[in-house]
Amino acid sequence: MTKDIKIVFFEVLIMVVLYILLIYSSLQGADDYVFVYPFNLKDGSIYWSLFFSVFFSGLIFFSNIYYAIPKYLKQKQVNKYILCIILLFFGILGGEFLGNIALRAIYNLPENFEALYGSDFDHLPKRRNLDIPNVIRNSVFLALSFGYRYLKDWKQIMEERTRQQTILAEKWKVELNYLKSQVNPHFLFNNLNNIYAITKRNNDTEASEAITRLSSLTRFMLYDSSSKYIPVAKEIKYIQDYIEMQQLRFADGEVIVNLKMEGDIEQTNISPFMLIPFVENAFKYGVKIHENSIIRIEIKIINGSLFFNVRNKIQLSKNNHVYSGIGIANVKKRLELVYPNNFDLSINNDEEYFDVKLRIDNL
Repeated sequence: MTKDIKIVFFEVLIMVVLYILLIYSSLQGADDYVFVYPFNLKDGSIYWSLFFSVFFSGLIFFSNIYYAIPKYLKQKQVNKYILCIILLFFGILGGEFLGNIALRAIYNLPENFEALYGSDFDHLPKRRNLDIPNVIRNSVFLALSFGYRYLKDWKQIMEERTRQQTILAEKWKVELNYLKSQVNPHFLFNNLNNIYAITKRNNDTEASEAITRLSSLTRFMLYDSSSKYIPVAKEIKYIQDYIEMQQLRFADGEVIVNLKMEGDIEQTNISPFMLIPFVENAFKYGVKIHENSIIRIEIKIINGSLFFNVRNKIQLSKNNHVYSGIGIANVKKRLELVYPNNFDLSINNDEEYFDVKLRIDNL
């Protein structure tokens, strides 16, 4: 059950409870002489009458909140909205009219009323009539729906404003930390080029390759990570460089990485460093010197959604690993800030394999 459905269910439940409490208080102290004429307590027809009142009033209340207002009024289609409300209003009145006729036929009312009470309605010794004209009742619920929708929208605006303020505060914090740390990466990047020149001069191919990959990773951190969004292809390039950098530590064929890509990775954008922490964890916990290891990585772009999956066998002992840490915690926090209600992340650990699945929608 989604969050929105749960909210609607809760709202309906609250409305029914309040209505029941109101009706229950109205039924007290008058014995059987409470009516929605001709429906009454003695034959139980009043309960069906009140049920239809709740149902149809709730129908116009929630239809206006969740259909008419967002579909027409918020889109500034006022004429269509008015037409929708008129059709809805009179449709509900028609439904209530037909329900009333059906109840009268089932309970043979008002013909059977005098037999039940020994008198017609006008000459009863006491009576309490709960009947409210349908037009008035439905108009009241329609008016209440406007107020309730306003409160819901106001709450959403406040939540969005708070979220934006949180994102802005996080951005300022990241930018400040970035400015503080920017000197050291530049120093490292410049000296990597010097070391690379030395290794080339000495024909040290393996060291040259390692420095090339490290330079590429450093360049990404310096120049691409500060962007709000980057093409998925750039994130994948960083992952590929990281994989090749890590594989230099192992013998040929010792660590096999199956990286599969599908979809438009060039035109689809993503917040930087959103995927790499999961690959880092796969190498941290999924490989071991002198043991064969396989890491499977799959990245798909389908209908504007990104599907990312990393799976690896656990190579460390149970007491030495926790599939979490700063990197993963940071990604979870960033997902909630950048893609609220538009992502699904699951991390499964069955003591033998780690399996990470991430879906980001509306990219």
